[in-house]
Amino acid sequence: MEVERDFIHTPPPKTVRFGDNVVNTLAKLEQGDTSDYEMIKHQLLDPDIKDAQIISWLQEFRACVTQLGKEHEQLIYPLLRLPWLGRSPAVVDEYLAFLGNLISAQTVYLRPCLKSLVSNFTPRRVKIREGNVDISDSDDDDENLPRIFDHCHRALQMIARYVPSTSHFLMPILISNFPFVQKSSRTLECYVHNLLRITVYVPSLRRDVLELIVGKMLALDVSAPRSEIEEMESLREQNAVAQEDFLFNMDEDEVPPGADGAVMFHSVARDWIR
Repeated sequence: MEVERDFIHTPPPKTVRFGDNVVNTLAKLEQGDTSDYEMIKHQLLDPDIKDAQIISWLQEFRACVTQLGKEHEQLIYPLLRLPWLGRSPAVVDEYLAFLGNLISAQTVYLRPCLKSLVSNFTPRRVKIREGNVDISDSDDDDENLPRIFDHCHRALQMIARYVPSTSHFLMPILISNFPFVQKSSRTLECYVHNLLRITVYVPSLRRDVLELIVGKMLALDVSAPRSEIEEMESLREQNAVAQEDFLFNMDEDEVPPGADGAVMFHSVARDWIR
């Protein structure tokens, strides 16, 4: 029982930090002293930052959010890039609270906040090294994706509720962040899925979002070399006798490709002709 009681009364883990607190640092900056300011920026960019440190920083910045004008964007941008997704619920809640306070007090940061959230609409990028070459690809098998998407939409809903003009700034960001058609079908699927989710709580964007999706799907269809599709479908015809699973109706006027259980061989056609 003594051990259990000690555990219960154990204080939360302390965070290691350097320099003065945020309020004093901002005051020093006005007097021309940038040493602590630069130190805070460096600590916010630490790739090994812990949950307790993130929470501590966010709480400090929330306390002085009214002082964080446009001139302090060098602090705000690292804050927006903090690795809050995939962290503990306490980190997520604190980040959302900070985001709400920031947007309410400093609407000048609306666009950067929206860009930061939309950037998480696709699987994160990982670096795969082959020999001496770094190959950048997306992590399509991330099991945390549904939870990450939920957190992003929770944040977007909050912003849309606080700032009525959110839709005006959001749509251009959705357009510019749409993945290139050469990306994996999983990446495109995730982005389209998240676009459609936005139309639920920002209905004013429904028409624009649907037009964007249709336009991109048409571009995707055009980008798929017809010769490759025809070659793959020709191979399927040759194997149709031996593999009955691949039988399908060739009457294009009556049955669209991929109907009646037919599975197209070409990856682009197979993944997107639905």
